[in-house]
Amino acid sequence: MSWIELLATLLGIAYVLLMIRRNILCWVAGNISVALQAISFYNVRLYADMALQAVYFAMGCYGLWLWWKKQPHSSDERPIKRIESFRRWVPVGFVWIGGSVVWAAVLRTWTNAALPELDATLATASLVATWMQAHRYLENWLLWIAIDAAYAGVYWSRGLLLYVVLYAVFVLMAWQGWKVWRRMLR
Repeated sequence: MSWIELLATLLGIAYVLLMIRRNILCWVAGNISVALQAISFYNVRLYADMALQAVYFAMGCYGLWLWWKKQPHSSDERPIKRIESFRRWVPVGFVWIGGSVVWAAVLRTWTNAALPELDATLATASLVATWMQAHRYLENWLLWIAIDAAYAGVYWSRGLLLYVVLYAVFVLMAWQGWKVWRRMLR
């Protein structure tokens, strides 16, 4: 375990706690965390995950901008939404599946990635979930539960034990986020 992993872990936890509370500072904590995680993932050849951190950083800037632009006076005024229409899920699924296939092909062809298919699939799902968070869709938390549980296994296989703990904590926090946001939606 390095100081980079430790700081990234602590800031990752702060990110989720602030996201649950719908505090705009979640995006700042998240961006610092992902920058540090990118270094860790490079060192263990999880290139899609490393690249994902750069995209997370951009999505973090987008989320910060989106929340800042629509900044109400209190967090209670930040509406939570649901994806209720099947028509809304179709493009989300298309992006996830299509992105996963393309990203895995790139990793297999041009890198020595450790787990190209799984890495690409989880990375693409993470982008979808982050987009859902930026738009305050309740269902983002359910997707994060599945993603974080799978990532814990990936990090275990690569010897990133602190990240295993972090992602196990993320699963629990995502469950809490689901409950809190669902209660607020009612």
